[in-house]
Amino acid sequence: MWKTAASIATRHCRRSLPAFKAVALVCPTQSRLSVLPTTFACFRKAPQSFFSTSQARWNVQYSISELTPDNYHRISDRTMDRMVEVLEDIGDETDIDGFDLEYSQGVMTLKLGEHGTYVINKQPPNQQIWLSSPKSGPKRYDYDAQHKRWFYHRDNHTLDELLKEELSEILNRDLNLLEDLDV
Repeated sequence: MWKTAASIATRHCRRSLPAFKAVALVCPTQSRLSVLPTTFACFRKAPQSFFSTSQARWNVQYSISELTPDNYHRISDRTMDRMVEVLEDIGDETDIDGFDLEYSQGVMTLKLGEHGTYVINKQPPNQQIWLSSPKSGPKRYDYDAQHKRWFYHRDNHTLDELLKEELSEILNRDLNLLEDLDV
C-alpha cells in the first residue's frame, strides 16, 4: 500500500511541479497523504478519494480542449441541464429537510439543509464550470473533448466523480449525475 501510493504521488508531482523533491506517503489507517516539504500545493487539499479504490483516473491524462464559444455553451448547457434534471427527480423522492434546487442563468444552487449548499455555475470567459462544495471547497473544471469530461487539472478528478462521491454519501443512494450524457 505505501509503495503504490508513494509511486502514484511521485508521478503526479512530477507532472505538476518541474522541480520535484518530496516524499509522499499515505497512512493506511487514516487514508491521508503526507508530502514533505509542505510547499507542494498539489497535495494540500487532496480529496478523501485521492487514493480510493477507483484509481482509474490515474490512467487517464485529461487535457484542456480549445472550444468555440458556441461549443462551450452547448456542452456546458447540456451538462448543467442534465444535472438539474437528475437532481429535480431526486428532490421529489428525497426526505432531506431543506432540499432546494434553483437553476437560473447558468447558476445552479443545491441546498441540502444541514449538509450545506452546492453552487455550480458556468464561467464562459474561462470556458469552465465552477463548483463550490461544502465538503471539498471550490474547484474549477475544464473540458476534455476527447474523453468528454469536465476535469480538475490539479488532481485529475472529474466533476462527475466528485459529485457522485459527495452526493451519494449525503443522499444515501448511488448517484451518477452525468451518466449517459451525450455532448
